[in-house]
Amino acid sequence: MCKRTFTSLAAIPAFFLSTAYAEGFYGSVKLQEARQDLSSALLTSPRVDHRIVSPDVSKETTGAVALGYAFDGGWRLETEYNIKTDSEFKSYWSPFDANVNNMQVSSKRLMLNGYKDFALNDTLSLYAMAGIGVAHISSEGYQSEPGRRFANNSQNNFAYSVGVGADVKLNERITVGAGYRYVDMGDITTGYNTFANRINARDEQLKGKLKEQNVFLEARVSF
Repeated sequence: MCKRTFTSLAAIPAFFLSTAYAEGFYGSVKLQEARQDLSSALLTSPRVDHRIVSPDVSKETTGAVALGYAFDGGWRLETEYNIKTDSEFKSYWSPFDANVNNMQVSSKRLMLNGYKDFALNDTLSLYAMAGIGVAHISSEGYQSEPGRRFANNSQNNFAYSVGVGADVKLNERITVGAGYRYVDMGDITTGYNTFANRINARDEQLKGKLKEQNVFLEARVSF
């Protein structure tokens, strides 16, 4: 009985015991949907009192490229560049209910990502990932109509990401997969209004916290 139990345990799922990982450099390409939203939108002016309609969500298909190294034991480390994503967010504030505030945001990222792969068998694996890096963000916009501009503001923010995914190994060199990740790019703001407001002051801005969710397809090639 004990012998049979031991034999059964010894045959347990290779996915907890497998160490068959290829070590070396690789290149990666991702095709991803970038779903951005602007949370925690702040007062645009000292003369408004509360938000009536929050900024909406913006979606765009974009991509990323990476160069990495796979270590023995299922660990990977890579540098990744995310191609520019453009978004627009509209909000309305009381007591100026008719004035739409349109915030236009362009963002791109350079990230350092770490991965841990968990092999299910010789072909299929799951992974968890986390990354840190820099997001370069340009923000501008307008109020009511395009002629009433908020000046452009460019900034570099700390960014972080976490995610999960699954990979299929096609052969010794090529792996394809799919995944999801959440990215936080921090607080952003436009420049001040360039138009004359009611008191002829330059004291209005559009502000918020930029977040992104990615659903992506990936292809990796080992060198």
